[in-house]
Amino acid sequence: MALLAQALLPGAAMAAESLSTVRVELCTETGAKTVVIGADGQERKSGFAGLPCHDCLAASMAVVVTPELAVAPVAYAAVVVRHAAPARPLQPRARAPPRPPGQGPPSLNV
Repeated sequence: MALLAQALLPGAAMAAESLSTVRVELCTETGAKTVVIGADGQERKSGFAGLPCHDCLAASMAVVVTPELAVAPVAYAAVVVRHAAPARPLQPRARAPPRPPGQGPPSLNV
């Protein structure tokens, strides 16, 4: 993250409070207020390079727009398959009658 911040804002990566500025705590009607006075005697309004303060190195990267969710409900089609009752197996057919006894010439039974 530090390398990314240095690549995007190289000057801000080395930002530090100047030694020529003075922080002064003022008591006002609304409460205590910290004011930074520069070397020229004028109040410094902003931080470094337009950032809110010189200590916020990656403040510009912290503001990110969250993407809109691209989600849609999904409906799956359900198909009911009904199979026909299985056909009865075929009964074996009747076989031919047994063959008659042999019809060869008569044998001699002596």
